[in-house]
Amino acid sequence: MITLGVLVLELLVFGLCYVRAKQPPNPMKPRLLPYALIMIFLGLAVFATTAHVISVTTGHQLMPRNKMKGQH
Repeated sequence: MITLGVLVLELLVFGLCYVRAKQPPNPMKPRLLPYALIMIFLGLAVFATTAHVISVTTGHQLMPRNKMKGQH
């Protein structure tokens, strides 16, 4: 339940950063936060949190796929 709350919070902050990043720049008031960079880190956090929610829901840890024949 806490993880879903964190995921919703991450998505809300991501949306806020998206809206702020799309506003036209004001030369008299420079931006103090790099919204695009924050969105990149939030995207990674959303990806990890979603994987955690899937793991908790299904009861199985997400594992990478097995390598195909001929690969090392």
